Amino acid sequence: MKLKWKYAIGEILIVIIGISIAFTLNNWKESNANERQKKQYLENLVLDINEEIKQLESNQKNIQDRLRKINIVLPFLGAKQGNRDSIVRHIFSLAMPINFYPESTTYQTLVNSGDMKLIDDFQLRRSMEEHYAFHKQVTQNYKRIEKIHERYLGDFFIHEIDYKNMRNGDYAFLDKQLLSNIILSTKGSYNMMLQGNTACIESNKKLLEKVQTELNQ
Repeated sequence: MKLKWKYAIGEILIVIIGISIAFTLNNWKESNANERQKKQYLENLVLDINEEIKQLESNQKNIQDRLRKINIVLPFLGAKQGNRDSIVRHIFSLAMPINFYPESTTYQTLVNSGDMKLIDDFQLRRSMEEHYAFHKQVTQNYKRIEKIHERYLGDFFIHEIDYKNMRNGDYAFLDKQLLSNIILSTKGSYNMMLQGNTACIESNKKLLEKVQTELNQ
């Protein structure tokens, strides 16, 4: 009888040990899979961040060019002086859009899939949340200039300019106070975009440093 009990206990121990080993191996495999997935997310974040920095830096150059043109144009508004052909060209070029497309695909995938839990560093996760929330403010700056173009500058081009007369050298529309107000509003909006872009570039660089540090661990 004792032998049977010892045998039964031995069998139970073997089963328990087997289950424990299987459970440990399963956890190890799952942990490795999670680490690989986390690494992929972080690598994709690095790509997103670098692309966004490039986009914002390119936009900064374009905005600075627009501001340069505005500063050239302003002295000629309401003052009939000099050759105004180039001034008109500058004004029309201000209507060309400058777009910002946030590179947030990887972050949105992390959030929507529930995989944000893979980012176990609380400070890194908080930095990511703060950075991508900042996109709303930057996007608002771009939308502000879009509204000025659509509602005011575009409307001015349609209703306040006689293109037939303009082709004959009549630039009387340059003397209208409305155009001066629109250009000044545009200048203010571009300055806000510059400030927002600068802050967003800095935020990107700080987040990039933290993500790369996590990757190198």
